[in-house]
Amino acid sequence: MMRFSALLICVFVLTACTKSGDANITTRTRALATPQSLMVHVAKRAQACWFAADDPAFRKFKLATEVNSFSGKPRILIVPRNKPTGLPQLVAQAERIGGRNNFTTFGPLLANADGTRFNNQLRDWARGGTKC
Repeated sequence: MMRFSALLICVFVLTACTKSGDANITTRTRALATPQSLMVHVAKRAQACWFAADDPAFRKFKLATEVNSFSGKPRILIVPRNKPTGLPQLVAQAERIGGRNNFTTFGPLLANADGTRFNNQLRDWARGGTKC
């Protein structure tokens, strides 16, 4: 029982330390109609704009995708480059709720100085945008 209580406290502390950006996003095009296709688009834009473009904010990280999720919540993860199985520093995920795609972002990278930029770019891409 004590271990379970300690685990719950850790989860609450970690949750409190992250910034979340929930948004119901109605996609603009049929190509982004499913959560999977929405996250594929977001992943491609993140790869092109952040990693292939050598954005200095992402030099210590790599992109991991989980778009074929059995949970119905496909997502992308930004993880430490030298520890790819470590805790994600940024998570973006989508799920279908009530006929709409619900797009959510969270993680410690959103709490740093560039967090607003990252969140705005992710939201734009989730709406079908292509700009870096």
